Amino acid sequence: MNSSAPLELPMPKPDADSEPFWVALRQERLLVQRCGSCGKAQLYFRAVCHVCWSRDLAHEQSPGLGTVYSYSVVHQIGQAALRAEVPYALALIDLDEGPRILSRVTGDPEAVEIGQRVTPVFRHFTEHTLLYFAPDPDGATTDNDK
Repeated sequence: MNSSAPLELPMPKPDADSEPFWVALRQERLLVQRCGSCGKAQLYFRAVCHVCWSRDLAHEQSPGLGTVYSYSVVHQIGQAALRAEVPYALALIDLDEGPRILSRVTGDPEAVEIGQRVTPVFRHFTEHTLLYFAPDPDGATTDNDK
């Protein structure tokens, strides 16, 4: 490997089901799928509802607001392209629409808290845009004990 070549972050490989999600992120919009049969929202995009297996799925724009369900601060990583990114907070985010998504929380990773309200951040790369989250300046930490 040529050590002087810039390192590229690993990127997702969209398929026919997920392509609308990735196109919307590029436009700084977040879409979730909503089942027309049972009403459940889901992320990641797939051909059938993860609850009732219906194919009656629609795309719905989401404001992207959510709550940190759990998190971990990453200090070491084996992937060379990500080493410059550590430390960072990797979190499970409960979107207000219902789906839980794994993503990063930007800013000081030591300031992330369970129950913290977050808002979407769109990080653009050459091929794709990735969805991260930032602490919501208007949101308070909530009691996340369920």
